[in-house]
Amino acid sequence: MFSTNAKEIGTLYLVFAIFAGMIATAFSIIIRLELSAPGVQFLQGDHQLFNVIITSHALIMLFFMVNKLQMLKLFTVLRVKNYHTIVTVGNNNSNDNNSSESFKSKQNYTKVIVTDPYCNRDIIARVTTKQKGVYVWESLDGKDLYVGHSINLYNRISSYFMPSILKSKERRVLRYLNKYGFTNIKLTIYIMDNSVKLEKVVELEQSFINSLKPNLNVDLVASGSGYPEPMKREIRERLSKQRGTPVFMYDAKDFTLLYIYDSKTSMYSSISIHHKTLEDCLYSGKIYLDAFFLSLDIIEESTSTNLLTLDEIKTLVLKKRYIYLVKHPASKSILAEFKDDSSLNKKFSSLNSLAKELKGDRQVIREYLKGNKSCYYRGKWKFTYVSSENK
Repeated sequence: MFSTNAKEIGTLYLVFAIFAGMIATAFSIIIRLELSAPGVQFLQGDHQLFNVIITSHALIMLFFMVNKLQMLKLFTVLRVKNYHTIVTVGNNNSNDNNSSESFKSKQNYTKVIVTDPYCNRDIIARVTTKQKGVYVWESLDGKDLYVGHSINLYNRISSYFMPSILKSKERRVLRYLNKYGFTNIKLTIYIMDNSVKLEKVVELEQSFINSLKPNLNVDLVASGSGYPEPMKREIRERLSKQRGTPVFMYDAKDFTLLYIYDSKTSMYSSISIHHKTLEDCLYSGKIYLDAFFLSLDIIEESTSTNLLTLDEIKTLVLKKRYIYLVKHPASKSILAEFKDDSSLNKKFSSLNSLAKELKGDRQVIREYLKGNKSCYYRGKWKFTYVSSENK
């Protein structure tokens, strides 16, 4: 009744849901036995009791089994709205002396502690993908701290593991991580509700800065530019005026800011990026075309000169796309076998690339792939899908 431990609450929900499911199943068996043959079977003609059993079966199944299992799922994915839920992951052999618990914040969050963050990047990905909030890098002895925030936590945190970012040494925290690594440091993540606005996230960050006095933060003002200031002031002023959710495109090699899209929609229309590809780049840290790092956040470590124009960025993307094998996220690899000469056999990354190479109709080729046409395509080619294990 009074537990605030997410694991205990989840276990209780599971036990309760199983017990409710057993009762509802018993009612279901009674209903089926009663309807197994014409006439009265077991309820002695009590129609009111039969109606009560049917109604009880439905209510218990919906509200006491399915509903409780859904609540269990919420606890499993760490979306509990409890005030100070602490979930520790990794090998935590040290005491949690984080002084951030010494103040009372008005914001609700879920606290997740990850020790040895570099080796637990899969855990970080699971809990931070498509989440917003505040993160704290802290040495195990509690002497060195850095506080930051993001509306795209996984994308921002994963950037710290990139060698090009670490070697830039533009900020104190990067110099520290580059020198000491991630073994003797822990990462504390404060995940907020997705409905909160950026102002609330910054407010929570400022609360932690005021409480912790982090020595690795150059600027003790949340969202401050810090020192040195690699990004030009006019660019920062332009960013501050942005509305909606802009997408920032960086050079993946040195994290130079190349262009700022007003929104995902404008990016779709300008460079024809697939929506699934964009989602993977933003929320999974993938590098677009092996050349561009996309983010919903400003990367403080980024350098910048003059931003490219839209025409220049389109030209640059086309050049990278020409040398990069672009593959639709849902496409399948296809093996094209030549009937008379196996040396001409070739594997294509997608149906589009195959049709383009052979200058054929995609629908006709698809019929051959499905087996609806058993002969050779144009009397020469045989097509088969390549399984994922052989890619």
